[in-house]
Amino acid sequence: MKETRQYRQAARADAASRNTERILGAALELFIERPYDQITLAAVAQRAGVGLQTLIRRVGTKDGLAEAVGAWIAPQVAEDLGTPPGPDPARVAAAFRRHYQRWAAVLDRNLTQQDSSPALAANAEGGRRAHREWIEEAFAEPLAALAEPVRSTLRARLVAVTGVELWLVLTAHEGLTAGQAEDTIAMLVRAALAAPDADRKQEP
Repeated sequence: MKETRQYRQAARADAASRNTERILGAALELFIERPYDQITLAAVAQRAGVGLQTLIRRVGTKDGLAEAVGAWIAPQVAEDLGTPPGPDPARVAAAFRRHYQRWAAVLDRNLTQQDSSPALAANAEGGRRAHREWIEEAFAEPLAALAEPVRSTLRARLVAVTGVELWLVLTAHEGLTAGQAEDTIAMLVRAALAAPDADRKQEP
């Protein structure tokens, strides 16, 4: 009897986990397809194939859903980008190409709609912080060799030229291929790394 109860409890827990995965996956799909203010909990429940009350028990509110989706995808985004490969511009650009080909639409939606929800704002800030930390780790050696304010200026440039905003300008707006965008990012990273010498020469 005890084993039967344990089996049933495990089965219920497994079913609940699958429901949660379906809810979060459905919410992410709709987030990419529609503006945030056009997404309803009912639409997410329908897409996930669960009852509305099941969804509400899992996330509470629409903002709770946005928070849950952000927490769900954050480790996936970090794992996909991977460990910083060091300061080599080509390897850094290749990492961001792979990353943005999968996640650019999600990241762009979150950034452009962050004022729509406290959870989206928190997700966007978390993404910016994670991006900055990745850059700091990848370029730790060249950054450590510089004094302020040149160090902060270089870091800001590296964050900017590897950001999703530039990737979308190059690919979605200007029609570059992913390979051309990758080459452009590598070129801009090289230029940013070379700039501190010029910055120092301009100092009084």
